[in-house]
Amino acid sequence: MKTVQKVNVKMYLNYIGGEWVKSTSGELITSLDPATQEVVAYAQKSKAEDMEKAIAAARKAFETTNWSVTPVVRQTALNEYARLLAEKQEELAQLLSRENGKTLMEARGCISGAIDLVVYYAGAARQVYGRSASISETSYTIISREAIGVVGSIVPWNWPVILMMRDLAPALAAGNALIVKPASYTPAICAECIEIFSQVKSVPKGIVNFVSGSGADVGEVLTKSDDVDMIAFTGDGVTGTRIAQVAAPSHKKLSTELGGKSPNVVFEDADLSKAIPGAIWGFLSTSGQICMAGTRLIVQDTIYDSVCAELKAEIKKLKVGCGLDESCAVPPLVAEIQLKKVMKYIDIGKKDGKVLTGGYRMTGGEYDKGWFVAPTVIIDLPPNSRIVQEEVFGPVLVVQKFHTEAEAIALANGTKYGLAGAVWTADVNRAMRVARKIKAGTVWINSYNKFYSDAEFGGYKTSGNGRTSGLQGLYEFTELKHINFDLKPTFF
Repeated sequence: MKTVQKVNVKMYLNYIGGEWVKSTSGELITSLDPATQEVVAYAQKSKAEDMEKAIAAARKAFETTNWSVTPVVRQTALNEYARLLAEKQEELAQLLSRENGKTLMEARGCISGAIDLVVYYAGAARQVYGRSASISETSYTIISREAIGVVGSIVPWNWPVILMMRDLAPALAAGNALIVKPASYTPAICAECIEIFSQVKSVPKGIVNFVSGSGADVGEVLTKSDDVDMIAFTGDGVTGTRIAQVAAPSHKKLSTELGGKSPNVVFEDADLSKAIPGAIWGFLSTSGQICMAGTRLIVQDTIYDSVCAELKAEIKKLKVGCGLDESCAVPPLVAEIQLKKVMKYIDIGKKDGKVLTGGYRMTGGEYDKGWFVAPTVIIDLPPNSRIVQEEVFGPVLVVQKFHTEAEAIALANGTKYGLAGAVWTADVNRAMRVARKIKAGTVWINSYNKFYSDAEFGGYKTSGNGRTSGLQGLYEFTELKHINFDLKPTFF
C-alpha cells in the first residue's frame, strides 16, 4: 500500500532554554501511524516540572535579551527558518503523512503553507506600527504596539505544522518568547520543525521552547501560569472552554479557534461541475478532521435529487487508504478513539435519517491495521439531529434541502458554530447577500478551503475568539500602550 520507504524510529526530546533535554518523568509518548499502527517516533511524556522550566526559560529570554526590540533580527531569523524548512520540505511531508495519516498531497500542502506563513511574517516583523497624534497644544500621544511577552501555543493534531506556524511565526515576528505544546498524536512532526528552528543561530536561547506531554500534565500548567501572558489554542470547544476556565484567574489573553459545522450552500444556478467536487473535498479534506470542514451541504430543492445522485457516484470513485499511497484520496482517522466517535455519529445518522453512501468502517486486508471509515453522506435528517448540529470530525456529510434564499440562510446559521461557509451561485448579487448574512468568520464564494497567509481567519459564536493570519494575526500577539507627552514647560 505504501510508496515511500520507511525510516528509522526516532526519539524526540524537549527543547528548553536552547537545550535538548529528556523529561523528568523518563516516560515516552509513542506516536503511531494511523494506517498501520506501526511506531513512527517517540517523544517525551513530560510533567509539570518540565513545563515550569520551559516557562522560566521563556520568561528569562524575553526579559533579558533584545529580541523584542530588534525587528530586523526577527525578520532575518524567520527568513532563515523558512529557507531551512524548504530544504526539508519533502522529508517533513512524509513524516507528517506517516504520523497524522493525511495524504501526501495534503501533507505537502501543509508544509508549503507553513513555510509561506513564516515568509509572510518575516516581512511583517518590521511592520509592527502604532500611531501618534497631537491631542492639544500641550499634549502629544503615541499609541505603541509591543510584544505581549511569553506566549503558549497549544497545537492540534489535524494540521499540526501549519497551525503551529500560524502561532509561531506571528508571535516571534511581534517579538514574543514562545512555548509550543504539541498534540500527543503528532509530537514528532512538531519536534522535527523545532529541531530545524534550533539551527537558526541568531535567535536567543529560550525564545522558543518545546514541551510534549498531555494536556492534563503540561497543558494546564502552561495555561495557568502567571508567567505566561497569552495562550493561542486551536482545537475542540470542550478543551477551549477548559482553557478559558483555567486561564481566568490570571486574566491572560486568549486566542482560540474552536470547532465548526460549516455550511456549503448550493443554489440551482450554481456550476455543479465545480460545486460538487468543491463539496466533496470540502468535507473530505483530512478525512473530515478539520475544523472548517464543509460538513453541511445545503442544496436548493430543484436540484437536490441530481446533486445527491452525482455526489454518490463521485464519492464511490475515491480510493480510501494509507496517506503515503499517492493513489489514495481518503486517509485514515488519526486514532481508534476518533474512529469510535465517528461511528457513533454515523449510528445517530442512520437512526435519524438515511445513508446515501458509506456509513461503515473499512475492513479486510490492509484496512484491518488502521482506522478507516468509508466517506459517508446522510440525507433526510431533521435540523435538530445531533449529526446536523454537532462536530463529527470525520468523513461524514449531511445534506439538507431548502426552497427559498431565506430558508438557506436560516439553515446555514442553524448551529452554534460560525467558523466558515460557502455559497455556490452564478448570481453575484445573491452571493454577496447570502455571504453577508452567514454568521461565520470566512465565507467562500464558488470555492472552498482557500487559505492565504495574508487573509485573516477565525470564528463567530462558539467557533472561537480572535483572528489568525494576516495583519490581525500579527496584532493578536501584541499589546497596545498609550504614551503621553506633556509639552508644558512646567506641571502647573
